Amino acid sequence: MAQPSSPTTLAPVAAGQLQTDFVSFPNGTGLRVAACLDHGGARLRSLPWVVLAPKYGETKKNNLQLAYHLVANGLNVLRFDHTNHVGESEGDTTDFTLTGAGADVTACLDFLAENFDVTQVVAVANSLSARCVLRVAANDPRITKLVSIAGVVNLLGTMQEIYREDILGLHRAGHRWGVTNFLGLEIDGDAFLEDILRTGLHALAGTVGDAARLRVPMVYFYPEQDAWVARTEVEEVIAACAQGQLVGVPAAMHEVRENPRAAEDMFKQVVWACQQDVPYPGDAGAGLQLPDKKKLLGQNRRERERLRRSGVLPESETEFWSGYLKKYSILEKSTEYRDYLNLLGRLCGPPPPGALVLDAGCGNGLLGRWLLREVWQHLPSTASPPPVYVGLDLTRQGLNDALAGQLGVLRRAVPDTPGLQYALVDFDLLTEGRARLPFQSDTFEIICCSLVLSYLKRPQALLDELHRVLRPGGVLVVSSMKPHCDLSVIYRDSIGRHVTDHEVESGRNLLRAAGKIKLKEEIGHYTFYSPAQLATLVMNADFKVLKSHLSLGNQAAVIQANK
Repeated sequence: MAQPSSPTTLAPVAAGQLQTDFVSFPNGTGLRVAACLDHGGARLRSLPWVVLAPKYGETKKNNLQLAYHLVANGLNVLRFDHTNHVGESEGDTTDFTLTGAGADVTACLDFLAENFDVTQVVAVANSLSARCVLRVAANDPRITKLVSIAGVVNLLGTMQEIYREDILGLHRAGHRWGVTNFLGLEIDGDAFLEDILRTGLHALAGTVGDAARLRVPMVYFYPEQDAWVARTEVEEVIAACAQGQLVGVPAAMHEVRENPRAAEDMFKQVVWACQQDVPYPGDAGAGLQLPDKKKLLGQNRRERERLRRSGVLPESETEFWSGYLKKYSILEKSTEYRDYLNLLGRLCGPPPPGALVLDAGCGNGLLGRWLLREVWQHLPSTASPPPVYVGLDLTRQGLNDALAGQLGVLRRAVPDTPGLQYALVDFDLLTEGRARLPFQSDTFEIICCSLVLSYLKRPQALLDELHRVLRPGGVLVVSSMKPHCDLSVIYRDSIGRHVTDHEVESGRNLLRAAGKIKLKEEIGHYTFYSPAQLATLVMNADFKVLKSHLSLGNQAAVIQANK
């Protein structure tokens, strides 16, 4: 291990000087790379540079927050979209390979050298992109330090952990994948696998070999609840690196941003690691600056609009959800999801005799089935007449699945069974004073709106309507996935034991669909809410908030309220 250098101090950038320029340049194949230069003014040649590589399935916008942390503390940043990937760079996702992703990193180094005489760069990469950048850093001396955030070190092991299948082994045996969905992106599976096999990017041994050839420092930030990367394998890679350092990120999952506090703490340490070779001295000792929040939010809006205009989401909402709901039932295998349904049921409470219960956004009816099976079938005989369940959803497929599943429960029920009603409703058509839910005011005793609001253009309009149709004293239970949620633990739990091949495939499909949802979150098409944000939405509709919870592996905010 090389001796650490003494700390150096870079002048912080004044809040008003933070700015972003959009640029593009060709990579080695002639495809244009779309990128952002984040900086503090005119010192593009005199300040150090950091290159931020995008995470697989994400764009340069996801690195904006970290980039502005770096710029606020005296660094210039180049962040980019991979070619043949999502975002604004050229190419088709079916042609994506890790070798191509590495070539994009080299193109960034070339661009900085040609335009700003930059010969030394710190590279920061996350998850799968970190594997590509490590390969480049092992061969290109212009990268003088590598910072890896939850970097994949054993792609074969990670793929097997996710897909529960030896994908590479099947490929070697002659199976051909063609164009397939890999974690939310349609790629040429055979070309992708041939590429990683040919280059040795698939195995832990190749990562260890690249780390051993690395002649510069590598700082690896390891989320201590990472479901996809084994700490022992990371330790093996760090041990092979002459200047390797492993930094644990407590209470963080592979998607570190799902825990805002952990992410903020890690951002500070990443900034420090990009500047210094000594361990982080703590917030007081580091004295780092936070980026101007107004500037950050404004730039986030600009880049979100650019992505929307780029047309990255060709399918309609109805098409997407019709396909997604087919994959959703696998969650019933998850202990975390069953605990989530139990929580919703407790917060809804037992229905009074003859109660009307609204499931606003019932999907394929998982909540309704659970209520019928676990709560309503066990009501005392005095609870008569039975409750009536009303399910609303956007897709006919969801309503058909809900009806079929709930009828299956009722066939095994006592004679005095609840009533079932369904209606096809597009909540995005709700507008104040015009389109309304097809019910009179003060109709329902209980309303549940599970994981729906995030996907609406006007969530407040739905909440206002739910307030109108809920009876005084009635109960509302509403939930939302939280920002940057990480479903890895729930997914592993769903396909962990005693599942069929069909269920394993359903789990894979669910994870693939989750990749599309994250992209829609990134461009602002969907908005996920923290408990505090969700409570504010509910109170803005004149509900009184009673309780707030985190559930679904701490990835979903749940609010109980009344009227």
